[in-house]
Amino acid sequence: MAGGRGVKPTTDEDARLELWEKRLQAMLVYLPYTALVVSVLLAATVPVPTAKPFPYCLSLSVAALGWLLLRSVLDRYDHYDRFAGDDHGRLWVTVLHFSGLIALIFLMTLADPVFGYFGFAGYLHAMRYLRGGWRIVGGLVTAMPVSVSQTGGMLPTTSAAFVNLAVAFLFNVVSVGAVIALDGITERQSNRRKASNAALSTATVRLAAMLAENRGLHAQLISQAREAGVLDERQRMAREIHDTLAQALAGIVTQLHAADQARERGGPDADRRHLVNAARLAREGLADARRAVRALRPEPLEQAGLPAALAEAVGQWRELHGTEAKLTITGTARPLHPEVEITLLRAAQEALANVAKHAGASRVGLTLSYMEDVVTLDVRDDGAGFDPLTLPEPGSAGAEGGGFGLTVMRQRVRRLSGRLEVESECGGGTAVSATLPAIGRDGLDG
Repeated sequence: MAGGRGVKPTTDEDARLELWEKRLQAMLVYLPYTALVVSVLLAATVPVPTAKPFPYCLSLSVAALGWLLLRSVLDRYDHYDRFAGDDHGRLWVTVLHFSGLIALIFLMTLADPVFGYFGFAGYLHAMRYLRGGWRIVGGLVTAMPVSVSQTGGMLPTTSAAFVNLAVAFLFNVVSVGAVIALDGITERQSNRRKASNAALSTATVRLAAMLAENRGLHAQLISQAREAGVLDERQRMAREIHDTLAQALAGIVTQLHAADQARERGGPDADRRHLVNAARLAREGLADARRAVRALRPEPLEQAGLPAALAEAVGQWRELHGTEAKLTITGTARPLHPEVEITLLRAAQEALANVAKHAGASRVGLTLSYMEDVVTLDVRDDGAGFDPLTLPEPGSAGAEGGGFGLTVMRQRVRRLSGRLEVESECGGGTAVSATLPAIGRDGLDG
């Protein structure tokens, strides 16, 4: 009967319901024709004393058939759904056609009461083509010829006949009125459901677009963070070279110069001590150079993914300190952007270093959680704990102490649009949680 069009079903159940709705609508198209055929057959085979001659009834049936076919032509010209609303021209075409159908039904039921079967076509057309108050009027008007057919096919001429007609009319009005009201409620619910589905589909599309935009922003933030990180690494490398390699090379030059002077003053073996010192300085400088290179890209991440690198770091820390340490991976592990993996590995290493230096813990647990949009590293220990309020503020003199400390780690995490949370209390252990956007390894491509 009623139903919206043009809304794509959102579930399999919606698709099945829409299929059944189309099948029922198609069946309702042919029911008036079927009722007309049945009425004509009954008029030809069932004798009714009050019936008019069959040729007269057949002529009315042919006129009704032509009127139904005109409705089909109108349906092809402009779908019946477009006769609703403020388009008064189309609405009045529908009302006039329905009025002609009711007039034919009335004449046919007066000619032979068996045409009351065809009278139900008026109910079908009222529910299918009319809207709002017009549908109620159509149901009331159709109930009159149907009631006449039910009371013998004649207009009442006595009080008893009038009462019979009134009772039949009241019964039809109540029965069909309930059906029309139920159809109206079902139509409104269907329209609301389809409107909700359409709104949900639109919201889903917008959400997907927002998620795509959010991923782009995350990628942009990581790109900016990488640029800032490159500048920080350059400054750090400059300090490293000045404090280690440059001093080692200067020491080597000094020792070699002292060796030359010692050889000139004291003979061939007088320079041995200075040469040994120069060799020691060279080894230390080489070790510092290798350490600086490893700091640019941690070796475990070059050889394996983040879970394997964390497992190796935890294993080495456990063997070195003799403390129970366990790594747990949740979610589906996947390659992440190098900046994300490096930050998480450094966070784990710093957290473990802090446990070894300060916590006095007997057990440490690390959890790496892969989620849809973020990845989280949690490090928990049962050590002495501390008061988080005593941590130095970023940029203060104590913030840079101890190398890559909690404050520096927080800055690095925030640079990647992440967050670092520290929970601890004296005697209650410590929990460090680093959360970063789960940008894939190709997150910045293009």
